[in-house]
Amino acid sequence: MPSNTATQKALFLFDGPNFYKNLKNGKINKGHLNFRNLAENLSMGRTIVDVVFFTSPVDQSTDAVNYKNQQKFFAVLAKSGVTLRKGNLVTRRVSCKNCHTDPIICKICDTPLVVKEEKSVDVQMAMTMVTCCMKNEFDVLYLGSCDSDLVPAINFVRD
Repeated sequence: MPSNTATQKALFLFDGPNFYKNLKNGKINKGHLNFRNLAENLSMGRTIVDVVFFTSPVDQSTDAVNYKNQQKFFAVLAKSGVTLRKGNLVTRRVSCKNCHTDPIICKICDTPLVVKEEKSVDVQMAMTMVTCCMKNEFDVLYLGSCDSDLVPAINFVRD
């Protein structure tokens, strides 16, 4: 790795929902966060090779308002030069923890209770880390995530 920060290449990877959840837990206002500016402020003069934001799109058919807001956010990311990588949002019915009845049905309206889970975002992040490392595309990696599933990829990149 070059010793002069001005000649070092920096890659920024943000796990969108994980990153925002931790901002919320830290009581940080996330409303005006510009990921390109954040990367520029953190890079300390390093050359930024890419800023990548990983997330899963909201389902337009079941959540039109959040879908519309998310699409506006995606446009802002693109305009600022942030690369967007999308995973999948999967709906899973909730089963009872005690009797394992599947699914739990609302007693008032008979609607099955569901949760939405992101799929493939952490795998995409891990693959990006490893492939960019193998191609020597960065000297310094900035990772905006607290997902322990990324630890094996982080350890690979460190070695």
